[in-house]
Amino acid sequence: QIDFENGKITDNILRASVPMLVAEVLSLLYNIVDRIYIARIPDVGTTALGSVGLCFPIITIILAFSNLFGSGGAPLFSIERGRKDNREASMIMNTSFFLICVCSLILMAVGMIFAKPILILFGSSESGLVYAYPYLMIYLIGTFPSMVSTGMNPFINAQGYATTGMISVVIGAVANLILDPIFIFAFGMGIRGAAIATVISQILSAAFVLHFLLCKAEYKVRLLHREEIRASSKYAKNIISLGTAGFIMQLTNSLVTICCNHVLSVTGGTLYISVMTIISSVRQVVETPIYAITEGSSPIISYNYGAHRYKRVKQAAVT
Repeated sequence: QIDFENGKITDNILRASVPMLVAEVLSLLYNIVDRIYIARIPDVGTTALGSVGLCFPIITIILAFSNLFGSGGAPLFSIERGRKDNREASMIMNTSFFLICVCSLILMAVGMIFAKPILILFGSSESGLVYAYPYLMIYLIGTFPSMVSTGMNPFINAQGYATTGMISVVIGAVANLILDPIFIFAFGMGIRGAAIATVISQILSAAFVLHFLLCKAEYKVRLLHREEIRASSKYAKNIISLGTAGFIMQLTNSLVTICCNHVLSVTGGTLYISVMTIISSVRQVVETPIYAITEGSSPIISYNYGAHRYKRVKQAAVT
């Protein structure tokens, strides 16, 4: 566990950022490998990859909501930890968890009801729906574990357990790398197999996150009691306010991808969308180190701000 109050700021940031960088690279790697496997499906690989590329903006929107509550709540949680206000810190974490649970159920329901019209709106052809629709429907089943693993992981890092946060991502990444070829090729399930492998990997990752936060963490997560739900509105407001900037950035990124896919589907069809999907993977490789350093610095800055150690806050920001 990293001690945010003591030690060199540079060392603390590195100890927090390096495991996160490893986790992000592995997560990105398994997403890329996932796309490689899909592209290797005999006879329909290119079409399947382009069709799945139409689902990625929807997946990004789901991740945007999980980050809205996770990245919005974790800095507030760290501030209260710095103030030694354990009750407020616990309420913030539990409110974020409650929001993730409710939002995941809503997004899953809306996605399943409107999956076809959404995919058509995003530029899917009738032939592309054959691959995009089953992939999306299976992926949506894993909305809850996906949002839990992504949205609650910042609260593990915020308690100083950066290596544990990394392990939660590694579990999902390794599981997906192993399960993808089994379900896609060995079981002959094609695009459905890729989606099933992804959902199982997300479930394993979410189970690890919940097990740690329920049993081993310093601050243990739980669902809000009925009488706490109304009182949690002020925490929810602050969480959403702080997370909105990152949420809008991810949302607009998704909208740009949707517009590009729609234009590409008209001008070049599924092949052009497949190319765009590959280019997006390359762009993510470039963005990952910057994201890891930023996210690794956040709990250190927030904790020391709450502890009124402003000198360390300035050092962390400059570093």
